[in-house]
Amino acid sequence: MNKPYLQLLILLMFQIHDGYTQVNKKHPPIKVGYFDTPPLSFINSDGNPDGFIVDLLNEIAGHENFEIIWVHDNFPQLMSKMRNQELDAMVSTAYSDERALFLNYSELNFSNVWGQVFLPKNSNVESVFDLDGKTIALMENDFNGQNFISQCDQFEVECNIVYGKSYQQIYSMLAENQVDAAVSNNLVGAEFQEQFNLLASSIVFNPFKVYISAPKGADTTLIDYYDQYMKAWKEDIGSFYFQTRSKWTDNSPETTIPFWLIYTILGLVLFALVSMVAAILFKRQVKRRVTELTQKEIQLNQIINILPHMIFANDYQGKIILVNEFACRFLGIENQDVEKKNIYSILKSHPRFKNLITYTTSSNPFNTEVEVNDLQGNKLTLMMSKVPYSGRNDTEPAMVTVGFDISQTKQYEEEIEYLANHDSLTGLPNRILLSERLKTSLSRAKQFNHVGAIIYIDLDNFKNINDSQGHKIGDKLIKKVATVIKKCVHPGDTIARQGGDEFVIELPELNNEYHLAEKQAYEVSDLIINQLKKPILIEDKQYNITASVGLVVYPRDGERQSILLQRADTAMNEAKLLGKNRIHVFEKSLETKVIKNHQLENDLRLALQNHEITMVYHPIVDASTLNMVGAEILLRWQHPTEGLIMPTDFIPIAESAQLILEIGYWTIEKACEQILKWQDSTKANFFIAVNLSVVQIRDKNFLDKITDLIYKYKIPRNFLEFEVTESILLSESERSIEIINQLKLMGIKLSIDDFGTGYSSFDYIRKLPLDKIKVDKSFIQDIPHDSNSVTIVKTILNMANEMNLEVVAEGVETAAQIKFLRKHNCQFFQGFYFSKPKPVDIIQQQFKL
Repeated sequence: MNKPYLQLLILLMFQIHDGYTQVNKKHPPIKVGYFDTPPLSFINSDGNPDGFIVDLLNEIAGHENFEIIWVHDNFPQLMSKMRNQELDAMVSTAYSDERALFLNYSELNFSNVWGQVFLPKNSNVESVFDLDGKTIALMENDFNGQNFISQCDQFEVECNIVYGKSYQQIYSMLAENQVDAAVSNNLVGAEFQEQFNLLASSIVFNPFKVYISAPKGADTTLIDYYDQYMKAWKEDIGSFYFQTRSKWTDNSPETTIPFWLIYTILGLVLFALVSMVAAILFKRQVKRRVTELTQKEIQLNQIINILPHMIFANDYQGKIILVNEFACRFLGIENQDVEKKNIYSILKSHPRFKNLITYTTSSNPFNTEVEVNDLQGNKLTLMMSKVPYSGRNDTEPAMVTVGFDISQTKQYEEEIEYLANHDSLTGLPNRILLSERLKTSLSRAKQFNHVGAIIYIDLDNFKNINDSQGHKIGDKLIKKVATVIKKCVHPGDTIARQGGDEFVIELPELNNEYHLAEKQAYEVSDLIINQLKKPILIEDKQYNITASVGLVVYPRDGERQSILLQRADTAMNEAKLLGKNRIHVFEKSLETKVIKNHQLENDLRLALQNHEITMVYHPIVDASTLNMVGAEILLRWQHPTEGLIMPTDFIPIAESAQLILEIGYWTIEKACEQILKWQDSTKANFFIAVNLSVVQIRDKNFLDKITDLIYKYKIPRNFLEFEVTESILLSESERSIEIINQLKLMGIKLSIDDFGTGYSSFDYIRKLPLDKIKVDKSFIQDIPHDSNSVTIVKTILNMANEMNLEVVAEGVETAAQIKFLRKHNCQFFQGFYFSKPKPVDIIQQQFKL
């Protein structure tokens, strides 16, 4: 489509759209902020908004039938109003990531500008380096000013910065000699250049685009219209946009009558005068051309000198032809002495430059990294590039050398490599670096018959501290532990953090006898766990921590790192199962046990479906009447090939495999069913107790499921009781209290099982809404003969009485125990003296329920 038709089509579209808008839509006035940045926007002599963007937006407003309320202020105040959404839009806004947090920008810009430094006419400033120590005026919050400061930082130029509220203010300061230079974009500077008789310097930087902006969340009608019109206008060279741009930015003088015509007419009369004028004009033209070439040479020198890289050229004899300021500072030569210097002599005279001699004296092109010290002794890494070229007379051979300072880049590379291979919290090697070192150690062990060991450390009950004190304390504790471990090993040993609270230590090149190597590794492990037992002080508070350790010796226990780490982990888990705070050396039988447990886990998944899990009831009797008042449900697994498996063997497997949830809820529902049956068959009050697992406590659906069962079976208050261990309450403290409160509201009793074997804290228990304490049978079995057991049981009974808690004595087997417990007000007994755990039908017959 040719241009006239395109213009007609665009005009027709605007007219149709104008008509539709006028009939169907009247937009409320739009408040647009502008500041004095001529020729883009400013207040004219009549006090009205004027400028390039003002004309563009007024044209759009006229077409779209909406009113613009122009709000004039200085730039910082306008930015503040945009942040506070006191304006609908703002003109002449440069993009930055910081501003984009609270501003939306138009898709298209209306002008391209760049930052420029403006000087007094008599200024001797030629490059950015000449601004060092000078006073520079910037407009507050101006994008050009920010870019200028970054430019100065890059070249290590220190300026004294003063700020003004407007461009008029900063250029007035320059005109009154209050500052040495002023910075703005090139268009604004050009407007003030003639007014204040200023010099536009060759120091330019950071070209950028200027947009329309609106506050985030504000109406974007103006931006939408603006982008729509600009897309159409920019496709037509004769559009309003191009006409307006020419009006405000084309400063070329109007065409006048050519000089040659005037002088030709005059030459008819005064030929001699014409010849003289022509000679003068030619001389001026030559002078102007020389000035242009000089300016280009100055600009070229400025460009070379502002580059933060070493640049020099020399002939084949080493005589310096060209050198920039960076190279002069690096090599320690003065600019005025350059022509007298020889690069080979300079490099040979300074030992710090010895790494450069090989490359600079070579006549072949190259590109390589070189480490060298400058005159101040600072170590630098330079990327040296050297290429040949023709010298002064186009036949004399010469070389150009460029040295890029990549020291910071190399430092970043080293930091990235360090972060990739080390734990960010402790600074210890991570899994990746541990794997590399183990690979090397195992290779050397195979080649030279070395023996080494791997120690696998896991902190005991770290989760309790992390959950109760917060991750901040947990992180500090991990760092303290890492410091303790470092002091226990030799410099050649590797300590790695596997993640969480797990550490791995590799001890290479131990004694070649396996039993002696194992002894050495065991001594290191023993030192570590003994050092970790000592209280650790964090923020004026002491924390006690222990560790479980697994130990393997290679190549005895394996020749591959994956197998060794797995076996060390297996040994560590066995140490935890045996009571924690101990060392366990890997044995082949451990793998057999792991394999067996894995098989049992698979069998356990089908045990409920196959009715292999059964229940037995262990009676609880009243101490005064010896009548059964309750029973604890215990589980048994009748395995088809392994025979009877007790809960102590299969419950940990069920917990680790997350099968305990299914088993646990099945047990609770069976207890509810039995409560209803006994409620129908006897009028006596009784309860059924069910053990809870920590996995159940952590289940987010736990309370919902228990609530459903209570309402489904209409369980009366105090007929259902849950037993939990002290360790569960301590490890799940906040959640435990919340859950116990909810269970109490539903009429469910709570008791602590195996009391005295965990971390008994009377103050902690006092804060929990508990009903009972079950004293562990390990204390009951030695009364009344063992004085220590007597003291412990009496203390527990007195404490419970003071706290209004009922007490169940577990493991009661003799009349002497009953007599002692009755004397000290124990309310309930449970033990073989009355009955072993039995199926429900036998219990009913035995106690006549």
